[in-house]
Amino acid sequence: MDWQKIVIHHTASPIEVRRSGKTVPVDAVMIREWHKANGWSDIGYNFVIMPDGRCEDGRPLDQPGAHCKAGNRNFMGIGVCLVGNFSKTEVPEIQLNGLVNKIVQLMEAYKLGPEAVELHRDVPGAATECPGRYFPEDVLKKELEERLT
Repeated sequence: MDWQKIVIHHTASPIEVRRSGKTVPVDAVMIREWHKANGWSDIGYNFVIMPDGRCEDGRPLDQPGAHCKAGNRNFMGIGVCLVGNFSKTEVPEIQLNGLVNKIVQLMEAYKLGPEAVELHRDVPGAATECPGRYFPEDVLKKELEERLT
């Protein structure tokens, strides 16, 4: 794949759900189940950032994604998704730090600059609020600038 962008998403879901009488975390395994139930071949995102900042692998990077049809991003953009609904709450600092760590790693691996990082809502042709109205785009950009200089 010729990765040229990194597209940031949120699950727009709770961070935990009830299953079989137990509260369980929403993670890459669960998101994969949701996406496969929709008829997709796999999870749509390449990486999932958990509320504690850990990064879980999603769809392998040798396959096109299924996270953003707009702007051909499934074929040129790595999909990174934060678990949570940031149209309702703010992103925890530890989770944002995990996102920054993963983005920096991807930028270095694929020789991408800060302009390659996009929020889903900012992709031309995307009609969405994703990754949520409370996603701190300004803080993300500042953190990336500091880490890359």
